Amino acid sequence: MSTPDAGTGAGGSADAGPGGDQRNEARPRQLADEQAALRRVATLVAAGAPPAEVFGAVADELGRLIGVEATFVSRVDLLGGGPPGAAAADPSGERAEPEEYVTVVGSHGRISDEVPVGFRIKLTAGMVMTTALRTGRPARINGERLANGPFGPIVGRLGLRASVATPIVAGGRYWGVMLAATSREDFPSDTESRMEDFTELAGMAIANAEAEERLRELADTQASMRRLAMLVARGEPPEAVFAAVTREALRYFGSGTARMIRFELDGTATLVANEGTTGPHVRVGERWEGYPPTGLTAVVLRTGRAARVEDYRDIPGGEPYLAEGLRSAVGMPVHVQGRLWGMIAVGSGQGPLPPDTEQRMTEFTELVATAVANAQSRAELMSSRARIVAASDEARRRIERDLHDGAQQRLVALALRLRMAADPSAQRGDPRTEMADAAAELMGVVDDLREISRGIHPAILSTAGLRPALRALGRRSAVPVELDVQVHGRLSEPVEVGVYYVVSEMLANAEKHARASVVEVGAAASGGRLRVRVHDNGVGGADPLRGSGLRGLQDRIEALGGTFSVHSPAGDGTTVTCELPITADGVSPD
Repeated sequence: MSTPDAGTGAGGSADAGPGGDQRNEARPRQLADEQAALRRVATLVAAGAPPAEVFGAVADELGRLIGVEATFVSRVDLLGGGPPGAAAADPSGERAEPEEYVTVVGSHGRISDEVPVGFRIKLTAGMVMTTALRTGRPARINGERLANGPFGPIVGRLGLRASVATPIVAGGRYWGVMLAATSREDFPSDTESRMEDFTELAGMAIANAEAEERLRELADTQASMRRLAMLVARGEPPEAVFAAVTREALRYFGSGTARMIRFELDGTATLVANEGTTGPHVRVGERWEGYPPTGLTAVVLRTGRAARVEDYRDIPGGEPYLAEGLRSAVGMPVHVQGRLWGMIAVGSGQGPLPPDTEQRMTEFTELVATAVANAQSRAELMSSRARIVAASDEARRRIERDLHDGAQQRLVALALRLRMAADPSAQRGDPRTEMADAAAELMGVVDDLREISRGIHPAILSTAGLRPALRALGRRSAVPVELDVQVHGRLSEPVEVGVYYVVSEMLANAEKHARASVVEVGAAASGGRLRVRVHDNGVGGADPLRGSGLRGLQDRIEALGGTFSVHSPAGDGTTVTCELPITADGVSPD
């Protein structure tokens, strides 16, 4: 790479001598140098170089072109308010107005050590970069004003005396600012115009480099989703899908860690996958606890929106993350079937994550939600089928046991008694009394068989329908029942049986476990749907995951195309709601 003469590039010899002859002679060389520098940058863009390499090349070329000791290219970032839909990681959840910062993306010369790539500073009034961006024109500052600014300590250490800043326009907006600094007393008078010309064309190269990068990211994201879709199609368990999601998220968005956290119905959270950094608080498959009240998990769980932590040193409870080597993180909510299912979080140990991380992750997160929903539905379907088979087997064994231990044993004993009554040699009393006792015993066996058959299919449903059957349940309940059934006519047999068992099971739970004093049962059919609600005022704390009864009811209702939900906060009773499809005439569709 050729380097222009420092004296000429700085404008030293071009200003020598009377008149403008030497300036006129130097200008063609300057134009040629500018074109050569831009060609080198354009070659990088055309070769598919990443934006970071292009930014560094722009800073290098500018430094050599105007012959100065220090240049850097910086991007303007809006921080503090977050992108649309994001939530601030603060206790109130309020989002402050975003503030403008500049982040160094490429540097050249002696300033590289003092202002490295990733260096970020807030734009304030009086800074040469602020002036350039506000006016849209190059700005110059030198002497004492330069030393008194926010870069004062750096200026003093490097012996810089003057600087010029030029705004960068890329993609039709003020993308950033380019700054050059020198240890000479001042720059040549034409420095602003030369930087402006170079920056105008460099902005086009920057915009092209970023557009190429976005296309590559889009292709990479689509490739990631294809890999995840293949996992789901192969029937891999959700845990394998979660692990693959975090690997892909770390590959494209994080530089330290990626985590997937699931929010449970009881308000807790579970860490389902982790890639990258780890620590004592990171236990995949276990409850995610001890997270800061102003951290990502708390904010996303509370708001359902994206959240960001710029620096864990600035929030209470951030010590475990700092011990991992993390400095900043971004959390994106995952919504599955209209519910806040959980979040994906990526973290960095190299300073704040780029301001566009949330925007870049949005499409990825939406596609991940689809993969999670598919994997979860498949796993739940397989588990539901297994539970239905197990429940059927258990019901059959229970019937067999009841028949063997109850009715069958009594019938065998009754047969022996009848034989003895028919044998004159074995008679011990009045045969008529023996026959009467046997008849009474036989009626007891009939009652046992009737009770067993009622457990298989409630007889009252066959003869009277759902409304009288629920009234009968209420009358037999040991806990008082307030019944409101707005169902007229008959429904299909599977729907009536499903609802009957939901109410029966919940009444039994209210008596045995909830210590309730009243149970409210409501059912209403309208708009082709049957809606059922059972609420008790007991101790709450019911969890479908900890018992087979509620899971069995859920399987039964979902097998009929309905929905089943349980809300049971500790100390505040239990409410079960389910909804089933029926036709307008009360008969559920096939």
